[in-house]
Amino acid sequence: MRALILHGAGDLRLEDVPDPVAGPGEIVIEVTAALTCATDAKMLSAGAHPALGPLPAPLGHEVAGVVRQVGEGVARVRTGDAVVVANSAPCLDCPACRGGRPNLCRRMTYLTGAFAERLRVPAAIVERNVHPLPAGLPPELGAAAEPLACAVHTVRGCGALAGGGVQGQFIARLAARAGARVTLLDPHADRREMALRNGAERSLPVPADDDAVAALGREAGAGLVIEAVGRPAAWRMAVRLAQPGGEVVFHGGCPAGAEVMLPSGPIHYSELTLRGAYHHTPEAFAQAVAIIAADPGMIAELLHTPIGLAGVAHALSASRGVKHPVMPTAVH
Repeated sequence: MRALILHGAGDLRLEDVPDPVAGPGEIVIEVTAALTCATDAKMLSAGAHPALGPLPAPLGHEVAGVVRQVGEGVARVRTGDAVVVANSAPCLDCPACRGGRPNLCRRMTYLTGAFAERLRVPAAIVERNVHPLPAGLPPELGAAAEPLACAVHTVRGCGALAGGGVQGQFIARLAARAGARVTLLDPHADRREMALRNGAERSLPVPADDDAVAALGREAGAGLVIEAVGRPAAWRMAVRLAQPGGEVVFHGGCPAGAEVMLPSGPIHYSELTLRGAYHHTPEAFAQAVAIIAADPGMIAELLHTPIGLAGVAHALSASRGVKHPVMPTAVH
């Protein structure tokens, strides 16, 4: 079969590899749709990521497909089932899992390899994080359950954010649906308009400099600011936008090795709470599948032109945040 294999930073190759075989507890799916993602772009650029195995490694982690092989002991799915597959499963037994934070599992089973014609799914994920593709839902929309699950995990208790890319749009919509008064900041007019159509109360251009950031913070500082970009400058801006006593959530992961210098004044004198938000949980993934089934339109407008496996490297390099459906059977 054909699969995209990452050999190093910037070195992604479309190769012929052996067909996967389902072992005990595992399944093999025929990939009907995968999605490109900013995380894939970071993996390609850096040649490394906490969720990526040793190189050379298969790439792609947002996926839907049809079950083609079922390993010994698998009872939850059958050959021919259309499914949405998460890219991880927690162990449920480590201190983080027992403490109610399975997204921080120290023995997490991760899965990459969605940019391929077929994909072997590990037993832990089959057991805990494979879901039926909702009836009538196109597979490329079902594949968006993974990025939406990250937003679901972050949004609980959230109110405002900075960043209007895919994750920013997801977070804005989920927060607005929960009753929050959302302000979205983004440099792109089309993204700002999209946010307003989908529940944001305000949608503003990104302030041009520190003085403009400070002025916006004084005028409209938020009790909770979610950074959904993953750049050091956006992390600094998020701190300056929080009102006294507020909370800042860093949802966007910065590139590997990045260091961020944050302004100490607001953190100390305004008693801000800063925290990260990472990945998702099986509960959040299941909720994401249900949300998409109920409102597939929230995903459809965020997807761009479908591409084949041969177009993935260019798509990830050209614009890391654009989501293209990847159809492995396409030849272009």
